[in-house]
Amino acid sequence: MTSEAPRPAAARPASDRPTSDHHRVIIVGAGFSGLTAGLALLRREVHDFVILERTDDVGGVWRDNTYPGVGVDTPSPLYQLRRLTNPDWSDLYAKGHEVLDYSRTLARTDGLLSHVRFHSDVEQARWDPDTRCWRIRTGRGEVTADVLVSAAGLVSDPAMPDVPGLSRFPGPAFHSSRWDHDVDLDGKRVAVIGTGASAIQIVPAIQPLVRELHVVQRTPAWVMPKPERPGAEKLRRALDASPRLRRLQFDVLYAGAEVLASARRSKLLREGLMRVGRRHLAEQVPDTELRARLTPDFEYLCKRPLISNSYLPAMGEPNTTLHTGGLAEVRGACVVAGDGTEAEVDVIVLNTGFQIGITSPIARRIRDASGTSLSEHWGDQPRAYLGMSYPGFPNFFLTQGPNATSGASSTLLFAEAQGRYIADAVVTMAREGIEVTDVRPEVEHRWTRRIRRRSARTVYERGGCASYYQNDDGVNVVMWPANSAEYQLRTRRFKLAPFRTRYGPRGAGRPLEPALPLPRTDELAVG
Repeated sequence: MTSEAPRPAAARPASDRPTSDHHRVIIVGAGFSGLTAGLALLRREVHDFVILERTDDVGGVWRDNTYPGVGVDTPSPLYQLRRLTNPDWSDLYAKGHEVLDYSRTLARTDGLLSHVRFHSDVEQARWDPDTRCWRIRTGRGEVTADVLVSAAGLVSDPAMPDVPGLSRFPGPAFHSSRWDHDVDLDGKRVAVIGTGASAIQIVPAIQPLVRELHVVQRTPAWVMPKPERPGAEKLRRALDASPRLRRLQFDVLYAGAEVLASARRSKLLREGLMRVGRRHLAEQVPDTELRARLTPDFEYLCKRPLISNSYLPAMGEPNTTLHTGGLAEVRGACVVAGDGTEAEVDVIVLNTGFQIGITSPIARRIRDASGTSLSEHWGDQPRAYLGMSYPGFPNFFLTQGPNATSGASSTLLFAEAQGRYIADAVVTMAREGIEVTDVRPEVEHRWTRRIRRRSARTVYERGGCASYYQNDDGVNVVMWPANSAEYQLRTRRFKLAPFRTRYGPRGAGRPLEPALPLPRTDELAVG
């Protein structure tokens, strides 16, 4: 594909034209990234777009995760958009239902909810070079779009472990992100498999209820003290009255988070933070043998750091037993850990992570003109220019893509930057009369080499752990290896130079539509 002067497009057979259900932009997913992209489009006067959502509600991960104790592990004021702040967080670390309510508030902003189609799971999306558009097959029929945006989420589909005997367990067994609220845990023997971010919230929430709690740990995590500050009514009133104060609060917390995140490259800072973690562990776990088994053998930030003041004490309660070595086998009602210990249980709760990168369903469903999936193109090396664009997938953008998210600050900072960039791309294509943009392979290769070099100097690859950040070769393919301010600067404007372009009178090159009156939506629509 090469740049060429605008020229009239030849008439095409009806079968080669876009479907009647055609839009300038289609966004996959109504989680925070999808909603943020939609709001960015509306802000740039782009109204011809649809958000396809597979369920009956917005919110993504915060809609799906309803387990006991669910909440943010990023300060609440960072878990919001800068342009649409929320003064009503009940705590410095808000509960999950508050975050879900905030996502619903975003969906009601500027008529955005009228653009969402619920119960519209994307089964396949394929680039059609004849019509120069994306053909998207959903459970409700086919739609087409000039531009496709994947906002399906980094942690939207649970990863179920392939453990012998698990499928034959006689009692309830479910993933933490698909919590079965019909299961009563009172007085039960419960196994919690995994000790990641969900588990450290679940364990203290259910420990007082259950008869026996068996925590099966593969590797311990760094657990840091959690600053807790209930939202004082006077402060909340002040924040509600002053957008400037809310921005100041955001900026102060953001600066602090970025300083802590700089530990990715500072061994001195990591050593200081590990001393804090060891002190926290010593204060909360007096049993020296248990403390040793809960002490990580890798550096801080190599894996996602966790915060809690209640997880470690719960691990020392009489009804709690720690098993190590991960889950090796399930024999009937008995869970067997890698260390050889066994326990008969009534319920199994799986905290076993999510399908990320090449394993995520959306990467297998997005296909180029030849039918080859994005996952097949990537192999074991997920990669994209700016984490958003990959050669051979024209007019396509990823959010929360390879090396374009943060494990130490808020993912919404990246979502805002990506939404702004995508909206600018759509407007630029319309203004310049461009039908097709496709990132140049040499640009993506150069970008990926730079990211790999920078990642190799971070704790994500040198910290002595294996994590979901890495591929099988130990290469970081998930986390942005620098500070988030740099990413925001790099994505501030869409630039044509890195892309091959094709000009023409239709498709994404047609003029932007005037704003149409949108229906007023007071309640979340379903269906």
